Amino acid sequence: MKKTMIVLVVAMLALGLALSACGPAEENQEGMPNPWHDVSEAEALERCPQSFVIPEGAENVNWSAMESAEGAEVPDALVQVNFDLNGNSFTAREQITGDEPMWVDGMYYEWTNTSIENLANWGLPCNTYRYVGENEYADLCDWFDPATGVSYSLSVVAEDLDGFDILAVAEAMAPTK
Repeated sequence: MKKTMIVLVVAMLALGLALSACGPAEENQEGMPNPWHDVSEAEALERCPQSFVIPEGAENVNWSAMESAEGAEVPDALVQVNFDLNGNSFTAREQITGDEPMWVDGMYYEWTNTSIENLANWGLPCNTYRYVGENEYADLCDWFDPATGVSYSLSVVAEDLDGFDILAVAEAMAPTK
């Protein structure tokens, strides 16, 4: 009798799972909303006046912003621009963060190499990071301008970045003063 009850319970559970899996996929499902929204370059400049200059030859340039949550530590929007240059796709981010630098890159790698460099065109020190994986490289450069209170980052992910210099791209993005 116990075996029959167990078999019936298991069968009912299996039937319930099968029926729920067969229902329409779009019904009662809500995805996580995308916090990024497209903005124009002019709107990006309004949010972060000491903005990047897009490097000459860049293609597929797309600006976007993510508003800070109410009561967030940093009340200003995070601005990003994605672009393609010389066969690589880049993401550059900037945010007014006040007196202290903040990580604005959104990358979570176990970095293989790190160093402190100088961005001559910006007149600022920067940190560079490289991840080397089996089929993927990632480069990141981040810096902070204490005069404007803006934190910046520039990143690229590609199959092979051997011999690539992310500093050259960051230098080309310095705003004209």
